[in-house]
Amino acid sequence: MASKPCAVCKILREPCGTNCIYKPHFTSDSARFQDVHQIFGAVNVAKIFNRLGSEDREIAANCLSYAAEARRRDPISGVYGMKLYYESILNDVEQEIRSALNELETNLGPDQVPKFFDIPIPDDFLNTTASLDSYIEKIKNLTTVEKNNLLQFWKRENQKMGDGASTSAGPSTAFGEKHQ
Repeated sequence: MASKPCAVCKILREPCGTNCIYKPHFTSDSARFQDVHQIFGAVNVAKIFNRLGSEDREIAANCLSYAAEARRRDPISGVYGMKLYYESILNDVEQEIRSALNELETNLGPDQVPKFFDIPIPDDFLNTTASLDSYIEKIKNLTTVEKNNLLQFWKRENQKMGDGASTSAGPSTAFGEKHQ
C-alpha cells in the first residue's frame, strides 16, 4: 500500500516519494499547511523549499507557518501587528520597573537600591535553552564560600555606586564590552 502524499504534493498533484522534501514538514493531514497554502500558495512554498538546504527547511516551515497564522489572526498587520503588540507589553513592563525603582529610591534611598544591570551573566546564557529554574537550582547549590563571594560582589558594587560618581552614564564598561 502506497503512503499518503504530503499536503504540498497533494495540492501540486505531484507524486510523493519516500525522499519528498515536504513530507517531514507538512504531513498529508497537516492543518498547518492549509494556512500556509492559503496565504503563500503551494507553488511559492515549493520554490522556497527547493532553494534551501535540508537543514534550513524546518526553519522555513516554522517561519511560514508562524507568518501564515499571524496573517490569519490579523489580516492587515500579520507578524508586524504581533511585534507591535509585544513591544507595547514590553514597554509597559519597563515602565512598571522604572516606577518601582523610583518608589524604592524614594523609600529606601538611591544608594540602597541594587543596580540590576550589573548582574553577571554567564557567557553561554543566550546559547542555552535552560529555564530560570536551572539557575535557581545552581544558586541553591552554592557553597557558603561561593554565597559569601557573591554577597561581597554586591557590597563592592554598592560601594562603587555610593562613591559620588554619576550613575546616569548607563551600565559599566565591563558589561558593555562583554555583550557587544
